Amino acid sequence: MDILMKSQPFGQIVSITGMSVTIEIYQDVLRDNLEQEKVLEAGKNIKLNVGTVGDIFLIGGPSTHNVMHFGIFEEIKLVSSFEQDPYNNQTSFETKNKAIAVAKVIGYQALNEKSILKFMRGAGHYPKFNANCYLLSPEEKKQLFALDEGAGIIIGKASGVQVEEVAIHIDKFLGKHSVILGSTGSGKSSTVASIMQNVLKSHPYSHVVFFDPHDEYGNAFPNKRGSFKVNKIDSKDLYIPYWLLNFDEFQSVFLGEVDLNKNSNGIRILKEVIVSLKEKEHIKLKSTVGEIKKVNINAPLYYSFVEELLPTLIKLNKKTIWSSDNEPAIDINTGDFLPSSGQTNVPRDGKNDKVHQDKNYYGELDQVIEKLQSVYSDRRYQFLFSKNYGVSTAFYAFMESLLSVPSRRKTTQLTIFNLSTLPSEVMPIIIGVVSRICFEYKLWDRNPKKLPLYLVFEEAHNYIPKESNAITRLPKKYLGRIAKEGRKYGINQLIISQRPSDLCETIVSQCSNFFVLRVTNPNDQAFINHVLPDHLNTLSGMIPFFQNGECLVAGECVTIPTKVIITPPSPEPDSSDVEFSSVWKRRLEKYNVHDTIHRWWDVE
Repeated sequence: MDILMKSQPFGQIVSITGMSVTIEIYQDVLRDNLEQEKVLEAGKNIKLNVGTVGDIFLIGGPSTHNVMHFGIFEEIKLVSSFEQDPYNNQTSFETKNKAIAVAKVIGYQALNEKSILKFMRGAGHYPKFNANCYLLSPEEKKQLFALDEGAGIIIGKASGVQVEEVAIHIDKFLGKHSVILGSTGSGKSSTVASIMQNVLKSHPYSHVVFFDPHDEYGNAFPNKRGSFKVNKIDSKDLYIPYWLLNFDEFQSVFLGEVDLNKNSNGIRILKEVIVSLKEKEHIKLKSTVGEIKKVNINAPLYYSFVEELLPTLIKLNKKTIWSSDNEPAIDINTGDFLPSSGQTNVPRDGKNDKVHQDKNYYGELDQVIEKLQSVYSDRRYQFLFSKNYGVSTAFYAFMESLLSVPSRRKTTQLTIFNLSTLPSEVMPIIIGVVSRICFEYKLWDRNPKKLPLYLVFEEAHNYIPKESNAITRLPKKYLGRIAKEGRKYGINQLIISQRPSDLCETIVSQCSNFFVLRVTNPNDQAFINHVLPDHLNTLSGMIPFFQNGECLVAGECVTIPTKVIITPPSPEPDSSDVEFSSVWKRRLEKYNVHDTIHRWWDVE
């Protein structure tokens, strides 16, 4: 049966401006307080409200030849007409009021399928002037938003008077970059947990890497039989071998703010030594894994930091040469460089020669060596120096664990990095390095579609900020590259933040899906309005007044932008507020500061 024949129109279009339309509500609907009865197929009547902001409706006949359109209510208002009194030449107030609705056209469908609602993005053609407008019942909306079986996951129910379930298209969610934004206390962590729980429950062989800066999500993803298969990496279990760092990362971690101009020779020597050690490791591997055509400084090949790199640098820092031919002046007994002799002659192969300092090496590594030794001694960086990764082939197990690749040990679907005990200056380095390794692995993967990878970044404003510094430069660079190129290699990301205006707008603008909870800060609201599509201005204006767990969902993963009450996660993340009042009313029992201080000291 024709959809338009089953319904009574509530109004007609009286103005069209671009994608905006103005609808005059019929007087009988206005008299019924903007309510309209609709007869369902089961014979029951249902009352629907006209003009609910964010609600979708249908624009069709009369004389609609090609398409019907879908609109979304933005505003409804009561207006009165003024006319000239012919007797006293004064403006008089007309007693007849009119209700006017303002809406945006957001989609259409071909009329050859008018017995079934089927939403298509865009406009097709503009609606006709005087076209009738029709409300949609909950069942019709359900049909309109229906996804093929297995194509979506339900995330909650539509906010407002209706109770329709809202689903997101899973491939359009995971297959594109997304962002979840919301002020502290808005239900952001619960939204993240709820959505990802549904993803993992319906996809037991998923591959997700989750960066958790405050240990909120371990409780939401318990690693137990019948639940989730999780590889949880705490700070004590966290190891990222130093030899996996590319030189940009190595320089950032070990040299930090060192003056590059004053230490250009030292950095040059450091590069030479690292490449030499990696070439040496390649020779060892050649017989088992094959020949590497060109070993460069960024190749993930093992070398010993303590037994090879530092001793070699310390030795080169004292390099001397023979005055006569500039050959290295090496003591044949010890293998060390001979000390400089100044103007004093030194015996050499039966003749006299002088030993001079090699100006290209001697003393050029003082600050480099000092920095390397300082980082090695700093317990905050012990995650770089695990003895379990003393061979290049340990890279296999490292990647299997990181990417949730089935191995002889276990099968997982989620890797959570608990970064809560790490210093703030270390955390962005870890996130940046792991993200870069994931991306480069996918870059070299000959079949990227076989292992799609999803990265989740909580508290993202801390490492992809609007304004970069030395610590955030690399993670911002890597996440920016994933945002631009990741999709074609099967690696996508979910950006999460409670401080939207502090985020890098370039990265957020690459996101195709938006989940926005309550945001009250004016700067954050302005940022959200800037990155959301224009037709969402009315809905985004409601964001400061959202209740906890209420979320505006927009983008490719949903048919139309929708306000959703997110289904609470089970179990919940550990993100609830501390209950000061109830705790402070009870006597403090069995509390000992020793355990906390021991953790602070990192006591084994």
